[in-house]
Amino acid sequence: MKKKLITLFITLVVIPVGSVVILSDIAPFPPTEPMPLMPPKPEPRDGYQLFYSFARNGEVLDDSFYYVSTKRQVIYRYDADRYLELQGENCSGHIWFHDDKNNIHTLIQKRFYTAYDLPKYHYYNPGKQYIAIPTQNLTDFAMSVDGGRHFITARVSPMAAVPGDEVDFFIGVDDSPIEDTFFDPIKGDIPLTISGNTGYFVLKNGEVIFGESYRYNKIDYGHGLKMYPVYYPSAAFSDKRIKDGSKFGAFSHLMDNQEYKNRVESIKHIQPEPYQGWDKIRCEVGAEK
Repeated sequence: MKKKLITLFITLVVIPVGSVVILSDIAPFPPTEPMPLMPPKPEPRDGYQLFYSFARNGEVLDDSFYYVSTKRQVIYRYDADRYLELQGENCSGHIWFHDDKNNIHTLIQKRFYTAYDLPKYHYYNPGKQYIAIPTQNLTDFAMSVDGGRHFITARVSPMAAVPGDEVDFFIGVDDSPIEDTFFDPIKGDIPLTISGNTGYFVLKNGEVIFGESYRYNKIDYGHGLKMYPVYYPSAAFSDKRIKDGSKFGAFSHLMDNQEYKNRVESIKHIQPEPYQGWDKIRCEVGAEK
């Protein structure tokens, strides 16, 4: 009887437990924690366009995507042929630049605009080659130097960024370049150039925030297109705050350039009229079609 009980115990307990131990060493049981979810894959959606996000270095992030409604509304007109369209809903999305006369239709994909980003101050852009689209908080703006065929985003230095309610108006013009030379104790003479395509933020107190740069880079747009010289602007105040707050000696030196002084002073009193376009960006929630 005792032997039968031992045999039964071995059969019902020892052997199953031993088998479990052995099998767990060979093929471990899955952990009790839930497996991480796989990232969703982009799929077409009716009425929406799929976009991929961009990294800071300009690279496309294949695993980061979002959808924007294909509905649009015209939010600004430069003249009868050139205008801006916002693609999206609730005044948020991507901006298209159109020039029907020259068959230019450019999507500004690297910048997503929300209703808060669209400027509420007066906006004029009589320039033909220089097209700039500022933002409400002046942190950055999209700009083109080839009539809207290509756009880049230009950052505004923290020293110059101010709330949009301090801005009277923005005006983008096709200026002639200003050339100068800045002497650096280490690098020697450095060419200092203000691009001939410039945007000016004129504040309500009369100050001017002026887009400028003494460095320039060439952008190869690819597809056999020529390399365009593009001046990446930093924005700087025209008053003494540039000397107090800027660590870049070239900017301080620029303020001693008489041609620069004359240009900034003239901008303070510029009359944007007569102007064929709208005086503000207009976007109405629910007006998109």
